Amino acid sequence: MKLKATLILLALLAGTTLIVFLLMYGTGNQNLRQNMAKDLPTHDAAQAYVLDQKLLASVDEIQAIHPGGPSFLMLTGKDDNGLDKYVWVAGKDDSIEVYGAVLETDGVAEQAIVESLQAKGIETDQIAEMHIVPHDYRSQNIVWFVREKGEKRHMLWYDFATGDLVWEAYGEPTAWERDKAFQSFKKDR
Repeated sequence: MKLKATLILLALLAGTTLIVFLLMYGTGNQNLRQNMAKDLPTHDAAQAYVLDQKLLASVDEIQAIHPGGPSFLMLTGKDDNGLDKYVWVAGKDDSIEVYGAVLETDGVAEQAIVESLQAKGIETDQIAEMHIVPHDYRSQNIVWFVREKGEKRHMLWYDFATGDLVWEAYGEPTAWERDKAFQSFKKDR
């Protein structure tokens, strides 16, 4: 009877350990990871591509963006009507893919997102980066991505069209636990 109970406990422990490992490190199967970082083209190749494809009439800025998973090259410029527009690409120079394009006027203004952040207690001096980006490589959803300064690497994604909070995460998986522990320590004193 003791042997059977011991084997059951060992099986439960092994199963729990496996689940925790898979949640923290994944399966290792690259086909299951939709947010796997892709190669980024050179700035010259990306600029030539968006101009040739008439996605932009002019390019003002090119910047590599890494919004909590996928990586993009963001090209900011003007469309044929002179409106501010963003285009995101990834891939090698000879196989560039477009992952989104949007006019700045099609979404919520930056100030509205800043106000939402302030309502959560995040002031502008606590923001490490804030960009309009595709949410991932597949969904075609455009979001405001915000990364807060600090060791927790707090990240927030707001829907670009509505300004609604879509997702909130921490780059440091145990950040929320440390905050909890610190808060309970302060209460004990």
